[in-house]
Amino acid sequence: MDVTEQQLKVQLQQEDTIISEELLDQMLHHIGSLDPALRDGLIYPQLVEWIMSEEFSETSAERIVSFVLSQDGLFYQLTEPDDTAVFTRSFSALLLAAVLEKDIAKPQLDEKRYEQLSERLLTYLKNETDFRGFVPDYGWAHSIAHIADVYDAWFKHPQCQIRNEQAAIARFIEILMTPDYVFIDEEQERVITAWLAAREQGMTDEILFTTIETSVQALLDLPVNWSDERFTVLRNTKQLLRTLYFRVKWQDKTSMLPEQIEHLLFQIHQRYQ
Repeated sequence: MDVTEQQLKVQLQQEDTIISEELLDQMLHHIGSLDPALRDGLIYPQLVEWIMSEEFSETSAERIVSFVLSQDGLFYQLTEPDDTAVFTRSFSALLLAAVLEKDIAKPQLDEKRYEQLSERLLTYLKNETDFRGFVPDYGWAHSIAHIADVYDAWFKHPQCQIRNEQAAIARFIEILMTPDYVFIDEEQERVITAWLAAREQGMTDEILFTTIETSVQALLDLPVNWSDERFTVLRNTKQLLRTLYFRVKWQDKTSMLPEQIEHLLFQIHQRYQ
């Protein structure tokens, strides 16, 4: 039987709450609550604390991942014109990031799940179009930052085949260069954290730069104009490149990638000064 959000809030505010199978179902059902006090303040932190505990079982891990990869979680109304559904998708992603982080230290998932992850995550990434960060009255949606957290954990996972993840990198670049939304809530930082994890696991600078260069060159090949859409692309692109420049430079002083990124920035400056 479903409980109301207020009933769930009262239950989760009690001390020493034990997450039973029934309570887990209710928490997952309300994972996208529009009440940030319930969603951000109670459901998410308590689930993460439980996931990281010794009490968290293989059965519970499977239950959460099954939910996240379903039409009720990460794919909830993904192609529908519902401007609140993103909270369910976004916070489902955060739960998956926590399960994967735990799974790195203590494998709990079935082998078939690992085989699904790369394809399902990319399908989500290709179809998510609600890029808002903080939403007045409802709190953080932050879908791109949250899925970047998933990829950060996935790229570090021993079951991840980094060589097969270039399409995800390309899609992140496409999103972060979008003309539809100005990213102002540190999304670039979270995405690049995931990229650096991929880099540590074998993604070469050549592959990363070539993927970025292809997108930037497509921008440079367009006739110059100062439409609102083009200005948004410029702002997003320059912020992405600047952030990547410093993150790589700080991490690896021997890499030539910062110099290559600087050259791209200079080309943009020359074209749009």
